[in-house]
Amino acid sequence: MSDFTGIAILVLCFYPVLPIVAALMANEAKAKKNIVIGCTLPFTAQHDPRVEELCRAYRKWVWRWFFILTAAVLPAFFIGRMSLSLAWMMLWVIAALVPYCVLFARYNRRLRALKKQEGWATPYTGAVVADLGAKPEELGRPYSRWLFIPPLIISLVPCALAMFSENEGERWGGVILAGTFALCCLMSIIFYPLVFRQRPDVVDSDSRVNAALTRVRRYNWGKVWMATAWLSALLAVAMWIFRDSALGFLISTLVYTVILLYFCIQAEFAARRAQERLTRESGPDYVDEDEFWLWGLVYYNPNDRRAMINDRTGVGMSMNLARPAGKITMGLCALLLIVCLPGFSLWFIAMDYTPREARIEDGALYFEHFTEKYEIALDEISGTELLDELPSARRVAGTGLDTLCEGRFDVQGYENVRISLDPGQGCCIVVLTEGGLTRIFNLMTE
Repeated sequence: MSDFTGIAILVLCFYPVLPIVAALMANEAKAKKNIVIGCTLPFTAQHDPRVEELCRAYRKWVWRWFFILTAAVLPAFFIGRMSLSLAWMMLWVIAALVPYCVLFARYNRRLRALKKQEGWATPYTGAVVADLGAKPEELGRPYSRWLFIPPLIISLVPCALAMFSENEGERWGGVILAGTFALCCLMSIIFYPLVFRQRPDVVDSDSRVNAALTRVRRYNWGKVWMATAWLSALLAVAMWIFRDSALGFLISTLVYTVILLYFCIQAEFAARRAQERLTRESGPDYVDEDEFWLWGLVYYNPNDRRAMINDRTGVGMSMNLARPAGKITMGLCALLLIVCLPGFSLWFIAMDYTPREARIEDGALYFEHFTEKYEIALDEISGTELLDELPSARRVAGTGLDTLCEGRFDVQGYENVRISLDPGQGCCIVVLTEGGLTRIFNLMTE
């Protein structure tokens, strides 16, 4: 695979974040459940020229940022080294999210100021409202949890097959990959019922509309988790079938990603369209919970005991930052995004540029490269080889950049292999031990 192809695949993995976020943010300018850019407005105010002008300006900035951030992807193709391109794209993800959050908060604040100035309020402003008129059967029945069991069992089959494999690399790789997707199936069983524990949607005093909104949310939420379970199970099987085919592995992953994204995006926008249609003409007693939503983005209500609540639009859920569980969860997510992504960027760069060193000293072979360190007593070495090129190899766990392959690999003709080398250099040293270990490496120059 050429450097350009590798970087193109890398960009393709990250870039879809931008159009999805931009489309969702632009959609916030359409009134759904009387909410426009996170601000609750009465039906008459939604068509006020000043509100419409703010919405137009907001949408223009959403798409301006889309083109600016799209242009910001281009340097990844010209950096010329995979580790630097990966670091650039990781930082780009943060850059793609921050401007939109700031833009949303800015226009939400302007709409709230206009709302306060005009006195657009409702008797229910600042109150958490529940609709007791809707019957449970009108709110939608949940899928049986038994429907999630078959995909879980299917995803465990490759895991079981891998455990009985005689090839150690195949065994560990199969268990890790299949186990990951079995975990996705298990998460579907756990997370799907959460939507039925939330308060039904309430937009005004019309119980029929409220029940319809709740059914739409629950149906689309269930569709996403059902798709996640079955697609994850099928991918686990596909990865086992194509375990020796890099192309089959890549195509399976791509198909899985595209189909799952389709289900998620289709469910989100189907719910938003229904919310827009069903609440087009709400009465004067509409619900207004704006004071609990900071900048229209973050839910903070000390009087609400729930840690998780439904998003006001779409099918997603948010955390209540007034609760300890909400603070901890959102803190961990922020840490992952703001600290870990840049941290991983620096990690990959340091790992790529740190020299590999090998020496014989005090009767032992010492090898060191970043975190990959080992020593082998000379009397334990059963043989050494000098290869002009690395045989066919498949990564089990570790790093696979165009300039660095390191970690546990399944290498044709060898067993129990750990490698640390630049695949572009060609020649490499093989060290075989009496204990059945194989170490393959090269240094920074041929």
